[in-house]
Amino acid sequence: MIDRLRTAWRAFRGYAAAQEMRSSTQWAPSGGSATTEVGAAAATVARRARDAVRNDPYATRIVDLWTGNAVGAGITTRWPDKAHADAWRRWAESTACDAEGRLDLYGLQALAMRAVVESGECFVRLLLAVPSARNLIGLKLQVLESDHLDTARNGIVAGAPTIQGIALGEAGEPVGYWLHRVHPGASWLLPGAAWLGSERIPASDVLHVYRKRRPGQLRDVSWLAPILLRLRDLGDYEAALLMKAKIEACLAAVVTEEGEEALTGSAAGLLKDAQGRTVESFEPGMILYRRGMGSVEVVNPSGGGSHAAFAKRALEAAAVGAGLTYDQVSGDLTQANYSSLRAGKIEFRRLCEQVHYGMLIPMLVRPIAERFHAQGALLGLWKAEIPADVSHVPPAHEMIDPLKDTTALIAQVRAGFVPQPEAAGAFGYDFRQAVEMIREANALLDDAGLSLDTDPRRVAKSGSAQDAAQMAAIEIAATGAAAPRAEAATAQP
Repeated sequence: MIDRLRTAWRAFRGYAAAQEMRSSTQWAPSGGSATTEVGAAAATVARRARDAVRNDPYATRIVDLWTGNAVGAGITTRWPDKAHADAWRRWAESTACDAEGRLDLYGLQALAMRAVVESGECFVRLLLAVPSARNLIGLKLQVLESDHLDTARNGIVAGAPTIQGIALGEAGEPVGYWLHRVHPGASWLLPGAAWLGSERIPASDVLHVYRKRRPGQLRDVSWLAPILLRLRDLGDYEAALLMKAKIEACLAAVVTEEGEEALTGSAAGLLKDAQGRTVESFEPGMILYRRGMGSVEVVNPSGGGSHAAFAKRALEAAAVGAGLTYDQVSGDLTQANYSSLRAGKIEFRRLCEQVHYGMLIPMLVRPIAERFHAQGALLGLWKAEIPADVSHVPPAHEMIDPLKDTTALIAQVRAGFVPQPEAAGAFGYDFRQAVEMIREANALLDDAGLSLDTDPRRVAKSGSAQDAAQMAAIEIAATGAAAPRAEAATAQP
């Protein structure tokens, strides 16, 4: 028994981070669950993060960068059939999908992403509405900040175990959310007890969007949590530098006047302005007076050194903590080149893919599409089974060097390393729709009798015309496609 204890103690001491040393006496991390630790800090961190976004340019930049790169113009949903596609286009590209009637679906995606980065989480309520020409399926979305969650609801509430306002099922899955009807910070604007309470909303009618980082985690904190103190310290440091620079710019002159009065008492040696008022702060160009032997002294504070290195290091750490690159956060591209930019963007795009396929699509985009289909099925617009090949396409990333990147992508496709659908998806297109668009464009060009040098059916990459056999096949295909159209036009009255 003693030998086993000694072996276990040696193994414990094998990790320096587990040893009790003078440098680690103040390191006492809590052993709480993910939800417990988030619940104790989420509200405070969210308030501080929102204050930083309102007042700190770098915090604002971080939120804008994540929103612009993760959502961009929107994560589009591609439906394989015309009924779904037409109804989705009417609904998603109009403000009919917004409960407040201000944004389209892609604007709501950006709003939800901003709330997640700023506050750590957000909620989207699925509300029923009267069907209309723009909203055929009668569904509206309401984006709510994390403050709407009534975190005071804990224990057994309404017969269900509840943690921080989230009612749980037998397997620990959310089955309901206790949400305030209005934001608690605005409840004083709407007097009346009916607005102050919270109500339980079924989980099927609420989308809870947050980044899950630990098993069993029910909520998350602001993405700015690791860098808030660093950004605040940087702001205080820059404010102190500005005050120091102002003091260093205070060139002043002190005139010592001769006088018969003795320089004794509390007034001895005091500096005064021309009106005789005591001076306690400096301004540029001041002329000060004092009693004593006659003389004139110039006060010119010395300047300080450069502090750019400290500010750059602080921004580098803030960028790393936010999952971004230094050039993105600072906008400083003086030391950047193609290789460094490409290396940084590759890692950042991997993080964006995790956000796309680990949070936005499974927690927001796909559930909205599934509810959209279910509502339409209830109204008889299509069958109850959802199409199997529905796809959700994230926004395309801009190329660092379009010529180099396109040449490399063409080589990968020609070698068979990258299938063409994946290549089209890299630009934000669904391959089926891209093929249909190319077919329609080619038909229009053929009908108009136009032959562009960008048409690979007629012109080779070198600029020369394709061989006669291929041209004849194209003409036959064009003639065969034009004949049915001509017959249909003749048959019309």
